[in-house]
Amino acid sequence: MITLEVVSEFVYEHFSGVKTSKNGTHFLAKCSLCGDSKKSKSKRRFNLEYNNGNPIYHCFNCGRSGSFLTLYSTLKGISIPQSLKELQKYDPDYLIQKLSKRKEEKVVKEIEYEYHDYILSDCVSLNQKVNGYVELQLQKALRRFVNNRGITSTKVFMAYKGEYQGRFIIPIYDKDNHIVYFQARASNDKMMPKYKNPTIAKGSIIYNKHKFNKSKYIIVCEGLLDAISVGNQGTSCLGSEISKEFLDELYPLTDKGIIICMDNDETGYNSLLKIINLNNISQFIRFFLFPYKYKECDDINKYATSIKDCNIYEFIVSNSHSKTVTYARIKTESWRLC
Repeated sequence: MITLEVVSEFVYEHFSGVKTSKNGTHFLAKCSLCGDSKKSKSKRRFNLEYNNGNPIYHCFNCGRSGSFLTLYSTLKGISIPQSLKELQKYDPDYLIQKLSKRKEEKVVKEIEYEYHDYILSDCVSLNQKVNGYVELQLQKALRRFVNNRGITSTKVFMAYKGEYQGRFIIPIYDKDNHIVYFQARASNDKMMPKYKNPTIAKGSIIYNKHKFNKSKYIIVCEGLLDAISVGNQGTSCLGSEISKEFLDELYPLTDKGIIICMDNDETGYNSLLKIINLNNISQFIRFFLFPYKYKECDDINKYATSIKDCNIYEFIVSNSHSKTVTYARIKTESWRLC
């Protein structure tokens, strides 16, 4: 296993414009393999994730990716066996000392977010003029997706080339209309994996952050489409897990409270139990449970497209409960009999 200190020192030595995540395990930088963007000196499209001691990298400019060992070998200009020998010689105590000094000098900059506007150059939108049969068919698939999912409040795209070709691109914008993250969703069941997204720490990404009304609940959904269905008060944990750190980011953004709204399946309810069991979880948090008559609805987006002219926000608020009630109902499965 390669230590985090070795990886960190190598990145700072061989890359420019380095930023790290709060826990120091994810790195953004200008790509030394391709030179990165020629138009913008501020863009950092090289991503490296420590990955629990098995680091992997990817450049969103040149598309190159692989293991840390491959990266080390390439930039050093030596063979893989030679790279292994060199890596074994690193003195961890010396590196820890060196990295501590670097932090004291404030050279390390934490990642808040990185712009991903470049993805739109690989995409078609709903109404743009397209070139050729392939782009036309992809645009038609995009139109069906938007209509079937009831998406009216945000722009969704279809990638017609590049790494995300054939995937629906659902962007997350900041207040200045820059794309800070996007979800690349498979357009059919045969495409794997279902989601293929930028490798950036998701905890720093809060959908709708600049739109929240502090006097209302913030509703945290499992999926991004569910959050879109909720409206301006909806956000997403972009997965089935919600960390205490993510919740801590949300607390200052609402005076009313937070409602956790996971998918209507066993995984979703197990996730609710995990959150309930977190130490020192705030009484500020409530939990949404689907009424039994909507048991066929897998998630909020499915409910929103099935029930016309409904107020999704009010529906979630009126079916949310304290952690004590939620725990009891899930454990006894009484929520299935509502």
